[in-house]
Amino acid sequence: MVTVAGGFLFYNLRTSEPSYQGKSLSRWIRGLEYENVSPTDEQRAALRAMGDPAVTGLVAILQRRDSPTKRKFVAYAQQHAEIHNRFIAPRHVIPENVYHAQAATALGEIGPAARAAIPALTVASTDSYFVVAARAKAALIKIRQDPITPLLALLEDTRSTNWSQAAWMVKYLGTNAEAAVPLLVSALQSTNVGVRHSALSALGGIASRPDIAVPALIGCLQDQDAGVRRSAIDALCKFKEAKPQFVPLLLSSMQDMDNNVWLGAAFGLEKLLDKDEKRMLYVPALVKSLKNPNPTIRENAEMFLKRNDPEAAAKAGIK
Repeated sequence: MVTVAGGFLFYNLRTSEPSYQGKSLSRWIRGLEYENVSPTDEQRAALRAMGDPAVTGLVAILQRRDSPTKRKFVAYAQQHAEIHNRFIAPRHVIPENVYHAQAATALGEIGPAARAAIPALTVASTDSYFVVAARAKAALIKIRQDPITPLLALLEDTRSTNWSQAAWMVKYLGTNAEAAVPLLVSALQSTNVGVRHSALSALGGIASRPDIAVPALIGCLQDQDAGVRRSAIDALCKFKEAKPQFVPLLLSSMQDMDNNVWLGAAFGLEKLLDKDEKRMLYVPALVKSLKNPNPTIRENAEMFLKRNDPEAAAKAGIK
């Protein structure tokens, strides 16, 4: 009886959601919590088309709280990788902060029409999870149409204790923070690895001014820090119009011996290239990666090759 009632309640909650083009609100906001995913034009249009019902639904999601039992499980999983990788990472169990991040970002994309969400976003802006707080603050700026001048002032000095917070904020403002791009490009010269990471992440989120952003990002592909190289790849992939400039460099990055860098290049190329480009450029790079000194990369290359060209995988002796 409890199972049936629970399923009925879930069904009612899902079917009571607003929808657009046959997709529910929950489906439209799916994925917005990921650091390397920016809202698409299609998502933005859908959220705005659903109007006030979407705002009401997103506020409800933003205010949703996990049960004490679920909180204990999530906390336990954070301390035990095998549990996290089995339940949290594949989204079989979704912590409340994921929903909150999705809702805050979505409300910001709706813009001034989401003014009714200001009280809930104000509360969320003090969330103990900094990603939710930063997304909520960015959403408030978008909805209120506040100037970003104070954030630009903070970004002028990378030694400021508030610099990283400002970088996170402009990242979630997207193209609204285009004026911050020159300051972030300048920050890439910092000797502080954390500053370079944050600047790259913000440039990918804003995804504007390719004339100065793309050359700076390309320069970071040679950084000594593997994490910086991966962040540069993720940011470059947001500038699809500059694809001819950086695709050859991503192909070169697939010879990197760091697995995280290799994965960034492999995922980026898999998404950016069309079928013919994959056959001519991507598949040969994957085959070459089968001989990478890093065994983890070799395993990943096999998986990507089987997914993208089963025939080439078979010729390479991969079962």
